[in-house]
Amino acid sequence: MKKIKNKNQAYVLYILAIICLLILNFIMLIFFIDDFYRADITIFTLVFGVFFYFITRAIINGVLYFVPREECYVEDSNLIYKRILFSKFILKEIKISLLDIQNILDRGYKIPTTNGDYLNPLNYIIIFFKPYERILIEMKSGEKYKIFVDANPYPNTKFLSYHDDDNFIKNYNDLKELIINEQNKILFSQKVENLMDKYNSLLEERYSYIINKIVDEEKLFILKKDDYYIINGDSEAIKNLEIFKDMNFEELDFYVFYINYLSKKEYENKKVLVGYNGTDGKEVTMSELKEDINEIRDSRSMFKK
Repeated sequence: MKKIKNKNQAYVLYILAIICLLILNFIMLIFFIDDFYRADITIFTLVFGVFFYFITRAIINGVLYFVPREECYVEDSNLIYKRILFSKFILKEIKISLLDIQNILDRGYKIPTTNGDYLNPLNYIIIFFKPYERILIEMKSGEKYKIFVDANPYPNTKFLSYHDDDNFIKNYNDLKELIINEQNKILFSQKVENLMDKYNSLLEERYSYIINKIVDEEKLFILKKDDYYIINGDSEAIKNLEIFKDMNFEELDFYVFYINYLSKKEYENKKVLVGYNGTDGKEVTMSELKEDINEIRDSRSMFKK
């Protein structure tokens, strides 16, 4: 199972920053409680309270968004997104039907408005306070999902440069490619399944389907086998179904076939199998096939008039 992971985060620095913020918050809480119980409420008490709120909010966001690892993978025709804390606790899981995904977008890199001092824990309050989820998944229903947090706590330094925008773009491209490939697999599987349903239907239904295909596509596929011809008009079936894999059909323009086969007297009574599915097909003569095709063409011409 291929997993696309967000590997572009400074997880170690985030954990260290959260530890520092917890210590700082504990100190702020002590000062706030001390002032409150001594009934010595001053402007500093309010400042301690405000700082405590912002630091607590930053710590919570850091734990919920920045420290967890993010990954995506495909399972049972769904895109699974997980945000996992310490490789054990699943903080968020989203299951998205692949065929309902309309688009996946990179919202672009945003440099945080910090001084780039990665050793200053207060710098992380700004980063943690508003997590930026950079990849946007748009659904056909209009619903949207944001995933893969992206941040750069030290945009002005090359030291310990965990952040690499090219690496993030690679993760995005890998994820987009995974989604497109899996969607194509599902659609192809559905197409093959629908075709097999057509070729496993009753003989008359198969026959009608094929001769209508011949008229629609204005081409057909012919194969001489023993004393009869196998006729097919479904290019998708010829290309995709295993039952036709080793059958060397010749592709003909309908009008060439009409002139060279249907209109020649020596072929009138030749046996033809139409709608062959590896087991059976409807057996008719060239003359009967010509009549049925002409009937469809005539009915369509009358309809147009």
